Amino acid sequence: MRFARALGIVLLSLLAGCGDTDIAPMSPSMTTADVEPLVADRFVGDFETGNFDQWANCQNVVVRSAPCSSYHNPTGRMEVESAVVRQGRYAARFEVHQGDTPALLCCGARAEVSGEEATRSEEGDDRWYQWSTRFEHGFPADQGWTVLSQWHADEDGPPPLAVASGPTNVGMNRWGVVVSTWDAPGRPGPTYTPWSTDLVTDSWIDIKLHVKWSIHDEIGFIELWIGGVPQVFDADPCAGQTRCMVRTLMPRGGGTYFKQGYYRDPAISAPGVVFHDGFTAAKNEAALAPL
Repeated sequence: MRFARALGIVLLSLLAGCGDTDIAPMSPSMTTADVEPLVADRFVGDFETGNFDQWANCQNVVVRSAPCSSYHNPTGRMEVESAVVRQGRYAARFEVHQGDTPALLCCGARAEVSGEEATRSEEGDDRWYQWSTRFEHGFPADQGWTVLSQWHADEDGPPPLAVASGPTNVGMNRWGVVVSTWDAPGRPGPTYTPWSTDLVTDSWIDIKLHVKWSIHDEIGFIELWIGGVPQVFDADPCAGQTRCMVRTLMPRGGGTYFKQGYYRDPAISAPGVVFHDGFTAAKNEAALAPL
């Protein structure tokens, strides 16, 4: 499904200024033991520490933006728990209600973790990503836009690549992969949803992506596996292909870094809950941690 440029502009107007330049940088007291750098072949954010310490920053309605290592008093909005897990002993539960917009941040209600520099990708980087996501019963995907995992550019605006749900980005009660192309910072190109499917609740979904990061359509690409099965993209710009050739970086917009959780349109009225578990970012497929 291809979205018109006008829709990209509408979404940009919703999210403009919502970049993470206001997120606190890594605390000087944090070391490479606190955040595993991708230069060591992989970053693991599987919550098996029993908290959010593997991730650089946490954001929710209680904590506007702070190092996750200082966020050890979780609320029901965002917590590491052991009742619903895909692998290991722990998974993360993210809950968002209408009005859950962190103080001094615009645009959307959220509860998210961010990998920052440990998950950074630049022009020409080849990266693999794997994790599991689970939508709780009643998850609202019938209104507005929702972002579940995103590779955010250094510049403001909709992320060049995201896993999202809802009618604005994907479709009514559907989730999928959304690519927001850019001609330059502040100049959005076409927005695509090259793959989507019906949203099913109370079941773990194993997701794997292979991404070539580039500002060039003829170099950048995305490959997708769901439940270990390679997916054929079913819409523009790569319908019928297993490798979607498309620009994955914003020209003159720097690189990307990874965020995961639950970020959504402030107009969505119903509360929602999503779980994530087992995230790994790696330089090659063999380095991915098993689910």
